[in-house]
Amino acid sequence: MRRNRAAVAGFAVVVSAALSACTGEPTSTMRSFDTPQALAEANRVAVEGRKSVTVDLDLATNGKGSCGLRTDDFAASCRISIADAEEVAYVMVPAGIFVRIPQGQAPQPDKPWLRIDPDDPDNELSRAMADVAVHIRDTADIRKALPEGARIVDKAEESVSGKQTVRYTANVTVNGQASVLKLWVDDQDLPVRSEVRTPVEGGDTVQVVANYRDWGVPVDIAPPTQDQIGELPALPG
Repeated sequence: MRRNRAAVAGFAVVVSAALSACTGEPTSTMRSFDTPQALAEANRVAVEGRKSVTVDLDLATNGKGSCGLRTDDFAASCRISIADAEEVAYVMVPAGIFVRIPQGQAPQPDKPWLRIDPDDPDNELSRAMADVAVHIRDTADIRKALPEGARIVDKAEESVSGKQTVRYTANVTVNGQASVLKLWVDDQDLPVRSEVRTPVEGGDTVQVVANYRDWGVPVDIAPPTQDQIGELPALPG
């Protein structure tokens, strides 16, 4: 009797496998990660191997932009349009952070570029403008997406623009602010899309979406020459 039961059970397994093959049920080839550390390390290796990427940013009501990044030193060249204002260009390289003021608005018309410093102790305007630039660059930098303490709370396979990905949902805290990160990663461990939603006390939730494209395509990151750089005025008072 036991032999008959074992035979029936074994036959059922074989039939089930055969039916799956006949119905064409797909077998997933996507690998996934259970911890932010493992996911971040896989991303790091994949990203550094491609050397460059272009990231399109949707800052919701705050505007839109696009950044070309090198993934070895994360130098960046960004163009951002905030609300209805004219487009502003940023270049971030190891030698410094530079912003190009829209035509006609620069303190010195023949020198449209300004050097800005997030740590400038004497110029609040410089610190504020540099802080904006760094936040924009960090939005496009996948290394910043999973800070220490991040926790993956969900993952599932999803198609994004026809590309199969694994979508990770994680709870993260940056600068004391709790946010929800969604990160879509393809079968090469490369980010395809990210979405960060940060609740704001007394206001609407801030949402930033980044779409990654053209991995490995060289990007043009050219800091201004010295004769193009003007002096940044200090805030009055």
